[in-house]
Amino acid sequence: MIDKLSILKFWETLNKKLKNFLRKKNIISKTINLNKLVSNWDLYPDKQKEKIEILKNWKSQLNKDEYNVILEICKKFNYYSERLTSEVYKNIYIEKSLSIKDFEDFTTHSLFLPLRKKERIESAVSMFSSFIYTNKIDVNRTHVNGPADYLKKFKSSTEYYVNFIENYDKEDKELRNTIEVLKLELNNYPKGQKIYSKVKKRIGKLQKRQNKKELFAQKLLEDFHRNYLSIKNLILIDDFIGTGESVIKVLKEINKILSGSSININLFLWVIEANESGINSIKDKAKELEIEIDISAYKSSIDVLEEDIIFPSDDINNVKEIIKDINKRNKLKQSTYCKNHAIASYVNAPNNNLTLLSEESATWSALFLRDKRNEIKRNVSSSELKDTLQFLRQ
Repeated sequence: MIDKLSILKFWETLNKKLKNFLRKKNIISKTINLNKLVSNWDLYPDKQKEKIEILKNWKSQLNKDEYNVILEICKKFNYYSERLTSEVYKNIYIEKSLSIKDFEDFTTHSLFLPLRKKERIESAVSMFSSFIYTNKIDVNRTHVNGPADYLKKFKSSTEYYVNFIENYDKEDKELRNTIEVLKLELNNYPKGQKIYSKVKKRIGKLQKRQNKKELFAQKLLEDFHRNYLSIKNLILIDDFIGTGESVIKVLKEINKILSGSSININLFLWVIEANESGINSIKDKAKELEIEIDISAYKSSIDVLEEDIIFPSDDINNVKEIIKDINKRNKLKQSTYCKNHAIASYVNAPNNNLTLLSEESATWSALFLRDKRNEIKRNVSSSELKDTLQFLRQ
């Protein structure tokens, strides 16, 4: 005899299968308006047309199921235009001003920096500039060369000033002793005598020298305090966190710089989007290095191939096979940092994106191409090498 529980389970299973069947049927049969899709990305008209053409080219290359799967992913694509980036950075700053106690004092003792800087213009610097201008940050509270460069200068300046103060104290003590001896000697001479005037004049010169040294030392100490010792917080600004490797590299460099140093400073990282596993990797490495870092993201990045994010668990393996097949046919190489994100900024697309969204090949156009900005080294001719040697030997 069939019990009621078994019947209930049967109908639940049947209902779930029916819903999935209807949903699949709906995805395949419905037509997504490309103009409406692209209008969500806050692009200029010429760029909108460019994206529509790319999507149309995809349609001609793919079968119906493949094309509709990609369009479903594109519907979740987050494009941060210059306007939207500014708006998000503004929201981050406002949220921090409300959540951090004594925010004005906090910013007074803070320095704003891009996460990193290479010997060229890159996305981190452009996004940093957006944050600074949007929130009207005093440029004197910034250091565009990144935290590693700043902390190296902090450390070397500390070593310089420690030596300076040691020498200053020693010379100052010698000067004071000399002046005291001369003052005692001055008491032995009548005021009218020539020797009295000579000793007094020498005392005046030494006091003037002492005052000059003191003023110079005071100025140096003020500069050191203003530029370094008064800074309690380094606020690092970036766009996206994927695997967290970029941040971990910076943390390792910071740890190397601060090793054996008396410098004590708080680290904050404010970003637009972050992958949860990336944040956890950063926190694990920071804990290992005994570095405190507070991470804040405006939004959590999604893995478009994760179950029940865009596609239900019953479909996800089929979707992954579709994506894998498209990549293979078009010879698209997946980045080792791939997290299947669907994001880009007006500056660049991250290397964590779903491969087919931001990589190109001879047969495939990327929707938001990642500009890798790898240095292309030009071959140097033998005559150029000869000229170089001649220049150095002059």
